[in-house]
Amino acid sequence: MSLDQQRRFWVIFFTVIVLAAFILPFYLFNNLPKFYGAFLFWSVFAIIAIIGVGVITSKWRE
Repeated sequence: MSLDQQRRFWVIFFTVIVLAAFILPFYLFNNLPKFYGAFLFWSVFAIIAIIGVGVITSKWRE
């Protein structure tokens, strides 16, 4: 995978992550009767974001 393709992938990946952070809680989880679903969403969201940033920074070289 070329560097340009990797950049495009990560830009799309984080765009989807940021949009999911806005769309899912406010539009899909607004009538959630329990707090468990929201807690699960934010836990999974945080883990995915941390792993994504970890992968990007592990490949960062001078």
